[in-house]
Amino acid sequence: MITKRIFTVLAAIVMLAGAPYSLAETFRGEFCWQVFNQNNEPYWKYKFGVYEKEGGYFALFGSVDYENTLSAAHGNAILIGDSIKLTIVSSDREEGIEFWTETLAAKLSASTLSGTWNAIELVKRDGENDVFGSHQQGTINLVACQ
Repeated sequence: MITKRIFTVLAAIVMLAGAPYSLAETFRGEFCWQVFNQNNEPYWKYKFGVYEKEGGYFALFGSVDYENTLSAAHGNAILIGDSIKLTIVSSDREEGIEFWTETLAAKLSASTLSGTWNAIELVKRDGENDVFGSHQQGTINLVACQ
């Protein structure tokens, strides 16, 4: 019993001692992207605070603006050669209308931070039992944040 407690305390000390290194990150600023459909019509905009983690990983925390309605969004990205693979997840409950969730995957040029995307969306409308799914794709361009 005492051996187990000593082991637990030692494990906790080791984990806490390493925590500052595992949490190391650098804020890289605010980044915004305009999403376009296949007909090059604007869909929605993302606005993220971007944090660089060690090893070429990035964490994104922010919002999606769809028809002047803000919803929470977050994502992660990884730098692979001259490309960035980006995943964004967003969802919202629009009272009296629907609940929706979307996962977007994009491949961006590391030099322009723009590229192409595919997304899968699930929607459950209030008063209905069915969940509807759809797939969308298009282009995504880095834009100035407003």
